[in-house]
Amino acid sequence: MFNVKRTLSLGLAVGLIMAVAAGCGGTETKLSEAERALLKDNDKSQTTASVRTDLRLAIQTAPRTLQPEMPHDLSEKAVLDQLYEGLVNWRNNRIRLQQAETIEPAEDGKVWHVKLRPDLKWSDGSKLTADDYRRSWLKHLTTAGAEAYRGFVIEKAAEYSRGEVAAEAVGLQATGDILTITLTQPQTNFPAWLTQDFFFPTKEGADGKPLYNGAYVLEGQEKDALTLKANPEYWDFANVWLKNVHIAVIPDEVQAYEAYHVGNIDFIGDPFYTIGKDRRQAALSSPEKLSFSVARLGYVKLNNFTHKLFATENKRQALYDLTDAPFQADVILKDGSTSWPQRKTPTQAKRTEIAAQLTGDLSKQELEDLKEEFTVGLGGPTILENRLLVGVSKDWLNAVKIKFRLLRVPDSAKVPDFEYTTELAPNGDIDSLLRLWDLRGCLKLDSTAKAAVWADGDQKAAQAATLETVWQHLAGKSGILPLTTRNALVLARPHLVGVSVDMTGKMLLSDLQWRAAVPR
Repeated sequence: MFNVKRTLSLGLAVGLIMAVAAGCGGTETKLSEAERALLKDNDKSQTTASVRTDLRLAIQTAPRTLQPEMPHDLSEKAVLDQLYEGLVNWRNNRIRLQQAETIEPAEDGKVWHVKLRPDLKWSDGSKLTADDYRRSWLKHLTTAGAEAYRGFVIEKAAEYSRGEVAAEAVGLQATGDILTITLTQPQTNFPAWLTQDFFFPTKEGADGKPLYNGAYVLEGQEKDALTLKANPEYWDFANVWLKNVHIAVIPDEVQAYEAYHVGNIDFIGDPFYTIGKDRRQAALSSPEKLSFSVARLGYVKLNNFTHKLFATENKRQALYDLTDAPFQADVILKDGSTSWPQRKTPTQAKRTEIAAQLTGDLSKQELEDLKEEFTVGLGGPTILENRLLVGVSKDWLNAVKIKFRLLRVPDSAKVPDFEYTTELAPNGDIDSLLRLWDLRGCLKLDSTAKAAVWADGDQKAAQAATLETVWQHLAGKSGILPLTTRNALVLARPHLVGVSVDMTGKMLLSDLQWRAAVPR
């Protein structure tokens, strides 16, 4: 198992008792009656010969959907990643084969041949085949509300999604345990693209309920709790150490944080539960802190192009230039997150210049009307993300003197003028978001720019001029204002090993295990 170095917290009395019990040159030390009572009181009635096989954690809201092809927030994705598995995933910044036994390119990366493991099964014990993958992806391309654009790298997938061609025209063929994928253009890093949840296989049982192919199955779901159980049909079941996972739904961020500190849950942090703004500073200074680089972007999306402040491409680009992304990364997040793209805090002279640009074409009456109306912004699902949106709006407010009203939950009566959101890069490289936005239709690049942006390796240094036009296009044409990467911050028990978040924001509970306490 993958081990993460961590420091033992002196405040964990139970951990200290277990350390004494397991120490002294490997010989077993008898526990006193008082020590045994303390272990029992803390619901950790284990001796040095027993190791826990359960895990307790929390999410903030109950999942709305657990369908891989549908849009989902970070915690929904975190649960999905335990129930389903794709052909590959990330591990130590490398692609690791999962359900695929081999993946081989042909025609310079335009065609890919995937051979499945021979021992793959669904959770009902039925065989999982290459045709299950083909059938699933075709279904995902046509499911109402699904993120079908993620599959548009496959030849004729976009046309099939729109009902313009038959399934046979799509670049997917299944023969035995071989899945052959033909792309619209060569893509040398296509295996990384396959790490997205959209490419998980899906199937329903005879009773109409979902079948799973991941390390866990959903054993129960209530309003305030979920229970996962290790999937005995999973191909690597023997190496799934945690057999039962109990997930509590705790809406209040402070309550969730305190639940960790009193021992009711075993870890807290992304991707399951973002540590709240009011406890973030304490978490950052904790000896139990773990931080992981993630290709996740926080950005502002301008929705109301009739708003006087957002009405022209030049103004939308000016708002992008006005946002202080380094402040968000260094002062609010403080977890190693960085601005994307790299830029500096705007000077006061620059702020004054931009303010004049934003209001220069407005009449006195238009400016007065604008100052009397509330410009409505929508934050993310957490207080932290609302704070990040406040940071952006203050930049605008100080420059233009306009009133803002910030919402934390959507108002069905009004689409917000702007909103804060986050998105995971599809292949672990933050620049791949540009490819995703191009497929989604909110970023249109000419063939020359596209070739430069999608280039691999040592050509990247020559992309600066082209990428600068991309940022301008994102803001001006699409109203997307990139801010910062968003790393994963986690607090975990010292004896829980294998805790890791990959570049795509995924944490696999099947990689975790408890170990008996050992002396420092």
